[in-house]
Amino acid sequence: MYNNKIDSNRKIRHDWVDALKFLGIFAIYLGHLGLGAGKLYPFVFSYHVPLFFFAAGFFTIKKNDLSVFDYIKSKFYRLMIPYFTFAFSILIINTINSGETIDYIYNHIYDIIYGVRNNQFVGTIWFINCLFVIIAIDAIFREIVKNNIVILIISLLSFMLSQTVLNHNPLLDPQWFWNIDSAMAYWWLLPLGRCMFLELTRDRFFGKSKIGFIVFSITAIMSAYQLLNQKPLLFKIISIFNADIISSSYIQAINTIITTVGLIIFNIFIAKIICGNDFIVRAGRNTLNICGMEYITKLFIPMALAIIGFSVTIPNPICAIIYTCICVYVSDKIGHWLSRTVGGPFLIK
Repeated sequence: MYNNKIDSNRKIRHDWVDALKFLGIFAIYLGHLGLGAGKLYPFVFSYHVPLFFFAAGFFTIKKNDLSVFDYIKSKFYRLMIPYFTFAFSILIINTINSGETIDYIYNHIYDIIYGVRNNQFVGTIWFINCLFVIIAIDAIFREIVKNNIVILIISLLSFMLSQTVLNHNPLLDPQWFWNIDSAMAYWWLLPLGRCMFLELTRDRFFGKSKIGFIVFSITAIMSAYQLLNQKPLLFKIISIFNADIISSSYIQAINTIITTVGLIIFNIFIAKIICGNDFIVRAGRNTLNICGMEYITKLFIPMALAIIGFSVTIPNPICAIIYTCICVYVSDKIGHWLSRTVGGPFLIK
């Protein structure tokens, strides 16, 4: 009986992690609908990509037996092979759909290899190569430093430098190969997820306790304010005392950390509530394929409907949520088909 209980608890923990990843990919799909999603559009952009980098830290708890080089190589195969496959698929489909010539493909190969976010063939999958860079950087530092707290501090310094020293903001306008500048800004989320994971699996903060109620209330209020007022609650609090310092790049960086973590924690509460749903958990395990299929799915669904005389219109946030549900469902089905028929890097793990 004892072993069964342990196995059951382990499954529950994994289920909420998968549910959290589902919430992340759902938010990405929703955010990419743009202004049709209303206030949900800027809201989900406050946390959806950071959520994935945070969750990636959960899977780095145990020290693996691979050398740093072999570990990074395995992650390249797991992340970058699907990245290039999906990116070139998007390019080929877009070439055929728009009636371009072979020169169009040649002209955009560099964009895919360089992999910067603000590009039509990389825009929906850029965080895959950014995640690979983060994992590689983190693995190298773990080999050298050995202490997770020290690594977290170093990664936070990297974030502060990216927000105060660079002549561009990599959170908004990445410019370096494979979004390395974005990786500088997002790296802190992975070691933070690693440091927090064991605490997140316990009931102290997420069970029916006073501290759990307090944490839930604070993060729920932060999330509601961010959604409805389109600005961070922390700025509102700071403005009561000194509104002038809000423009400081250091204050804005600190706000990014606090607000991002608050929104992610609130999503964890939701994930622990919905993790009993089989589809949500299954889709959460398939987020890499769902991510790669986003552009193609959102291109093909309107085309398929147009054949029978229908068109897709997203007039309000509710419609955006419904359409996102449809797109995620279709992409998940295609992702499972890829896993069964192609396997390899598309295997669902």
